[in-house]
Amino acid sequence: MSIDLDQLRTDFANTPLDEADREEALHLLLRDRREGDADLLRHLLAEETAAHHEGWGLSETMVLAALLLAECGREEDVWTLWEAKNASFDTMAGLDGFLLFPAGISGTTAHVIASEQHPERGDLMTYMSEYLEYEKLTDEDIRGHIASLRSHFEA
Repeated sequence: MSIDLDQLRTDFANTPLDEADREEALHLLLRDRREGDADLLRHLLAEETAAHHEGWGLSETMVLAALLLAECGREEDVWTLWEAKNASFDTMAGLDGFLLFPAGISGTTAHVIASEQHPERGDLMTYMSEYLEYEKLTDEDIRGHIASLRSHFEA
């Protein structure tokens, strides 16, 4: 089956997608991501996360889904990205921490700090703090890492 991206954008919640369909949709979105695609990308990453709870390894499709969602730049997507990172031992090790800063360091950190009721807040704050302490990243570094990862998929 060939994915109709316009159809998927309007009805993704009711469209069953297997692994190959998600991969095709994500590669289409890599070339044609639009302003309104964050909900679709969040859905695709959640589907990838669910699939990764069951097995070993880290698929390129999961990395691509996380990249595209992070590129949307929405601070609230940190929770979906954190859930993806925590899907398994392999996703924790394989999904890069810089993807957890979709709205930059200060914007994303402020959102997490303000999310006092979120059950994962403490764990995410600890991870972010330790990651930034170790990596010494700036927003410019994060943008560079994201651009590098994008070029990997565009190659």
